[in-house]
Amino acid sequence: MDLSKKKWLYVTGCSHTAGCEVLTPGDGKLTHKGLQKTWSGLLAKDKGWNLINDALPGAGNEYIMNSAIDFVSKWQRDGRDIKDVLVIQAWSTFERQQFAWDDSKFHIHWANGQDHKQYLKQVGHDFENWFKALKLYATDHKLGIKRRYRNIVLCKEYFEANNVDYAMFNACSISNKDWETESLQKKYSPLSRFDHYINQVPKNFFEPYDSFIDRYREQGEDGFTVKEEYKEHISEWLHVDAYLHEVYYNKFKKWLEAV
Repeated sequence: MDLSKKKWLYVTGCSHTAGCEVLTPGDGKLTHKGLQKTWSGLLAKDKGWNLINDALPGAGNEYIMNSAIDFVSKWQRDGRDIKDVLVIQAWSTFERQQFAWDDSKFHIHWANGQDHKQYLKQVGHDFENWFKALKLYATDHKLGIKRRYRNIVLCKEYFEANNVDYAMFNACSISNKDWETESLQKKYSPLSRFDHYINQVPKNFFEPYDSFIDRYREQGEDGFTVKEEYKEHISEWLHVDAYLHEVYYNKFKKWLEAV
């Protein structure tokens, strides 16, 4: 794609793209100063682009799909040239859910391990039972994988039908080629099988079997842990600091300029 005539960078994703804890571990407050230190802020500064960052902490893949499509649709509705924009989506974990509340005045973003109390002050309702139900019934791993692949393919088709220049990568939760084997897929309900989507993943998807955060982790006896050499740069909530944002930016930028 030709990046030379772009004027705007639009990005959407979860907390990794929003810039949580990029300046100070334990401080998830989103600030303009922090955003400038993220991979998207660095890319926009390097290219001289205006940055629109729609990422939200806790956001799931339906939000990442909807926010990008909504942005493009509104941009075109307003008579603006979509060729001025590069759209980048950073996909999130598989299980996250989004639901509306109070006649759609609020949208609630749920993720495993999230504290329901944070919404009590924001919307005046305690979602404790809702969150418990979602954890019990809405966290099927295989169906979550399929949902992310489906969203990727839907966005690809929408962008290409509307002549949108775009790129994608996984912010967290890597995909695994072992999950795609025919013998394993046959064990699932047909409604959860996703192997038919694999060949439709766009070519401008950066490192589809890795992710922004998982490149700094490794499999151990007790599950995934942060690699020793990166521990000083990653918070307890698995958010990276400005140094690792810059490391990722340099690698991603090199790939993007060659797409």
